[in-house]
Amino acid sequence: DEYISDLTNFSPVTATMIGDHSADGEIDQVDAAAREESLTLLREYRDALVALDREEMSRANQVDAELLLHEIESSIWSTEKLQEWAWNPLYYVNISGGSIYSLLSRDYAPIETRMMSAASRLEQIPRFLEQARGELQPERVPKIHAETAVQQNPGLNSIIDMMIVPQMDILAAEDQARLNAAIETAKNAVADHQTWLE
Repeated sequence: DEYISDLTNFSPVTATMIGDHSADGEIDQVDAAAREESLTLLREYRDALVALDREEMSRANQVDAELLLHEIESSIWSTEKLQEWAWNPLYYVNISGGSIYSLLSRDYAPIETRMMSAASRLEQIPRFLEQARGELQPERVPKIHAETAVQQNPGLNSIIDMMIVPQMDILAAEDQARLNAAIETAKNAVADHQTWLE
C-alpha cells in the first residue's frame, strides 16, 4: 500500500496511466536530483521488503513480496546500470506524449477536469524537455535512437491537435484561454527540442 501510494513521487505520468489521479496536473521531474530521490525511496522499499519475515506470510503474500522486490530491484538496476535517461531520447518523448494521452484516452473524470490537468502538464513541458536535454549525453546516443526521436518528438503536437483542440469549446472562456496559452507554450518547447534533437 505504501509503495502504490508513493508512485506519484516516482512518476506522476505512470501513476495516471495505472489509475492514480492524485497528481494528474504534474509531469515527471527527470533531473539528477529527482533520480537520486527516487533511488533513495526504492532502496528504502527494498530494505523494508528484505527485512520482512517471509515465513510469517501467507503463500500469496510471499509471491507478492517477491514480485514487488523484483520490480524495485529492476527499477534500481535500470536507473543505475541501464541509464536510458542518459542515452535514449525516446525515454523522454514517451513520457511527454504519454503525459497528455493518458489524461484524455480514458473517461475517468469529467472532460473539463482532464483538460485542465492537461493544461497544467503542458505548462510544464518546457521545464521537462530542458531537464531531458540536461541529462542526455549526445556522445552516448545511438544514431537510430536520435533519428527515431526526431520523427516521434512532434507526436505531442498531434495528440494536442487530435485530442484536446476539438473539445476545447466545452470549457469556460477563462479555462480556454489558459489552455490555449499552455498549448502554445508546449508547442514552442517541442519545437526547441526538435531543433536540439536534429
